[in-house]
Amino acid sequence: MLRLNRTLLAGAAAALIATGAIVATETMAAGVTLNSARVGAVDVPATATFYKTAFGMQEVQRIPMGKLVEIMLNFGDSVATAKANPSAQVVITPRDSNELKDTMAHVIFNVTDIKATAAAVVAAGGKMTREPFEFGKTGIMIGMATDPAGNAIEMLQQPKK
Repeated sequence: MLRLNRTLLAGAAAALIATGAIVATETMAAGVTLNSARVGAVDVPATATFYKTAFGMQEVQRIPMGKLVEIMLNFGDSVATAKANPSAQVVITPRDSNELKDTMAHVIFNVTDIKATAAAVVAAGGKMTREPFEFGKTGIMIGMATDPAGNAIEMLQQPKK
């Protein structure tokens, strides 16, 4: 019974944080927010349809990549409200196999200082698998890391204005 009560309390706290009733500033690193979660699939459009149907998500962007496509989804009652939603998106990207050994799936964080965030990842026990680099000539900086359990993490820093 005590375990159930802790679970209920944790769920209630998460709900209060999500609605803004409680601000979790003690655990949030300055300048870091969730950008999106990437999901790989052999059939990207079919997988996007699954997320739309199962979770009520809307397609907010489609990026053709030759014969392949990447689809971004977000929550909203319509495409317009989903596009206006500042919440993290689900990004469905192509992959060669639906075998779970594919490491494409990873968490993507927006960061304001990628070098400081990379240092914090290492200090916390993670590993940088690719040091921050500029993506093309876009001004966007990307860094790749793994957490102590081996889960992949991508960090994105938008161009400085």
